[in-house]
Amino acid sequence: MKKPLIICLLVLSAAFFSWFFVSANQSVQVSAVVGSLNHSPIVLSLAPASELKMLGTSKIQNYILSFRDDEKDTVSYTITPADGYTNPISGTINPGDYDSGSGAYVNFTYLAPATVPAGNLTTATVTLNDGSNLVNKVINLYIY
Repeated sequence: MKKPLIICLLVLSAAFFSWFFVSANQSVQVSAVVGSLNHSPIVLSLAPASELKMLGTSKIQNYILSFRDDEKDTVSYTITPADGYTNPISGTINPGDYDSGSGAYVNFTYLAPATVPAGNLTTATVTLNDGSNLVNKVINLYIY
């Protein structure tokens, strides 16, 4: 009785272990589709700083906004003043405009209004758009 039982166990063991061992006599190709990830632009700095800035009526303030975009996408920008004017109002940063660290710059000039706005406070907003993401940087101004 022991021989048939041992043979039966060997056959079952061989069948069990064959489920875990797979072999192929030809190459197997595996492919995956990975969606592209687009990071938002990141504002690195604003000079002068965006804390409340005091500015006299009809005075000019030059600004430099530094930002990074990891994919070095074409980024359009607009500057929207609540009061006063900016130059330029909009533009485009192209991939060739980035430095080696994926950074780029937006230079613009703000001209304060000729009259003091209500409460003396106003803002200018810089909006960066890389095609899928919008990023806003608000500049707070106190006009006297």
